[in-house]
Amino acid sequence: MKTYVMEEMPETFWVELKVRNLQDDFSCEENWDAEITIIRTRTKFDRALIDKFSNLKMIIRAGSGYDNIDVDYAQSKNIAVCNTPEANAYSAYEHTLALIFGLIKNLQYGKQEIETGNWKKKHPSNWEIPDLKVLVVGLGRVGTRVAKTLEYLGAKVLAVDPELCENEWQEKGISPIHYIEGLKWCNLVTYHCPLYSDTFHYFNQKIVDGLDKPIWLVNAARGKVVDFIAVNSGLDNNKLFGVALDVFEEEPWQSECCINNPRFMITPHTGAFTTAAKDRMSIECVDVWQKFVEEDVLISPVDARFIYRK
Repeated sequence: MKTYVMEEMPETFWVELKVRNLQDDFSCEENWDAEITIIRTRTKFDRALIDKFSNLKMIIRAGSGYDNIDVDYAQSKNIAVCNTPEANAYSAYEHTLALIFGLIKNLQYGKQEIETGNWKKKHPSNWEIPDLKVLVVGLGRVGTRVAKTLEYLGAKVLAVDPELCENEWQEKGISPIHYIEGLKWCNLVTYHCPLYSDTFHYFNQKIVDGLDKPIWLVNAARGKVVDFIAVNSGLDNNKLFGVALDVFEEEPWQSECCINNPRFMITPHTGAFTTAAKDRMSIECVDVWQKFVEEDVLISPVDARFIYRK
C-alpha cells in the first residue's frame, strides 16, 4: 500500500524498510491518494487534513500520544489509527526519574547559586528517596517502571489507575489509592496517564487549594493533564515544593512565567529523545505497517476510551 511519510523519520526507519524490501511503498512526497500515512507530533491530523486523502485506510502515529489526531472522525471514515506505545516507554521512565532527582536535589537552585556567586548560601536541604511518599497517577508502561524503581530505592509508593482490575494490581505489586486521598497522603505526585476527558486538567486550582501540605509535582505524560495556571499559583503560594515538566499545554512552550524560579524545572518534551527510543519507534512503526498490509491485523490500535474530546 502506498504510504505517505508526512514527517521526518530516523535513518533506522529507512534502513529497516530496505532490510524488509518494503521501501518502494514509502515516500515523503506529497500524496493525497496514499492508503497509509505516518506522522509524529507536529502534524495536526484534523478533519480538514483527513478529508484531503481520497483513499486513506490507516494513520500510524510514530510515538505514543495521539491527541494530535481526530480519532473519532478518522474512525467514522473507517480509517484505522495505531501508535507505537512500547518504543518510548523506557526513555520516558528514565526521564521521569531524572526530573525527580533534579527536583529533590535542588539542581536548579545549585545552578542559580553558582551563577550569582552565592555559593550554597541559600541552598535548601536536599531530600533523599526514602523521604518520598510518591503518588503515581497512571500505572501503565512508564508509570509501573517509575513506581517499582522508586519503591526499590526506598520510597513509599501508591498509585491511581481506574482501568486496572484486581488481578492487574496484584501482578504489579503496587497498592492503589483514590486520587484525592493520594494527593493528601503524598509529598510527590508524578503523572503518567493518557489525556482524555477525565484527565484534562487533572491537576487544577481546586487541587492546589485543597492541599494540606506542599508537594513536588512531575508531569512527563501529556501537557493538558496539568493546568499551568494552577502550577503557577501553587508555586506562588508555596503549595508546591517544586515542579518539573517535560510536556506543556501548548508546544513549543514560550511563556516566561516561572522561568527564573529555581523550583521550576522544564525540558522541551524530550522524554523520548534517545537514539534507542527512536530506533525502537522506527522498527515498531514498520511492524504496525507490515502486519496491517500483509495480514490485515492491527497492532496497537488506539483506545477510543482515552481520547481528549474538547
